[in-house]
This record gives sequence, structure tokens and C-alpha cells, in this order.
Amino acid sequence: MDVYDVLKPGVQSLDLYTRSLLNDGSYESLNPELFAPDRIVFLDGVLQSRKSGDAAYHESLVHPAMFAHDNPRRVAIVGGGEGATLREVLKHNTVEKVIMIDIDEQMVEYSKTNLPFWSDCSKLSKSADSCFDDPRVETYYLDAFKWFIDRFSSNDSIINEEPFDVIIMDALDPQIQKQFVDTLYDGGPFLRSLPNALTEHGILISQVGEA
Repeated sequence: MDVYDVLKPGVQSLDLYTRSLLNDGSYESLNPELFAPDRIVFLDGVLQSRKSGDAAYHESLVHPAMFAHDNPRRVAIVGGGEGATLREVLKHNTVEKVIMIDIDEQMVEYSKTNLPFWSDCSKLSKSADSCFDDPRVETYYLDAFKWFIDRFSSNDSIINEEPFDVIIMDALDPQIQKQFVDTLYDGGPFLRSLPNALTEHGILISQVGEA
């Protein structure tokens, strides 16, 4: 996992950013957010998130499905390790339970410590500053493929689990050349289990990259 703070060429300068860190009463120091660098996160060399694109990506991923459902009580998130998808889901007061399944515990823990603005629920909850600590949230560091197949296979389920009103797949783009990405979108047992994991009027939303 690699994290870079990057100033936008032609828009930001190192001098102005340095001045924004001083407590000298200058315009820059009084408005440091205007001069802060963008934070970009890579996982295994693949761009995962960037602070400047946080709202555009995560709001468009989450809210259309959540508003389209009449009463989204139970939500599952596949991936979403930095916590921003979880943050947007928790903005809906109908939500009673969110199950987030991400195999990479190291990324989740790193994000909690070093990227806390992505999982900041301090303005949404009186009981938790971090979205991961919200009492409605259960986080599993497991293989999401196996988790869904075991519970929602077309055959008799091994483990009983209440279905979800909304399932959000916040995983890598299908264009990314990674072996497990093929499994996400190849129509195999994982993908076939997802309709069984939805309530009658449930909604599945997936991040599928650029058209």
C-alpha cells in the first residue's frame, strides 16, 4: 500500500502550501484546506482512492441505490477498505445493519490510522467518531466470495443469513488485470449467489469502471 500527497501542477505551489502551515495570519494559513495536497492511495500498484475524488466517487456509488430502495435496513459492502463507502451508507437513517467484508485487514487498519477522514462519522453518530466503530457495523476480514457462496448459494445454504436490501460492490474495476477481478465479474458462483442474497426488492450496485 502506497500513499502519496501530491500538489496539483499549475494549480498549487509548494511555497503556498508551506505558508498555509504557518500560524502567521496570512490568507493561506487561515484557509489551509485550499492549499492542501491531494492524497492518493495505491494498493498493489493500482489506484484505489484519492481525496479529491472522494465525494464524486463514493456518493455516486452509494446514494442512487440507497434512495431507490423504499426502506434500506440491511446493507452489505464488498471491499471498501478505506471506509468511505461505509460512511456514505451510514448517512441514511433507515440503516439498521451494515456488514462490510474486506479480505485485507491490513488496509482497513492502516486506513483507520492514516486516512481517518475517509471513515469519519463524527458528524453522523454520537456514539462513534470512526464509522467502523458504529454499533450498526460488522466488519469481517474474510474472502467475500466464499462468504456469499457459503450463505447464499443456489444450493442449500450452509449458514443461514438474513438477505440484504442493498449490496454494494466497491471492488476493483473489471479492466484491472488481476486474477481475482475475473472472478468478480465472470458470472461464476459468487456472482450467481448475489441475487439470492437480496430481498425481494433488493438492489445490487457495482463499481464497473469507465464505459
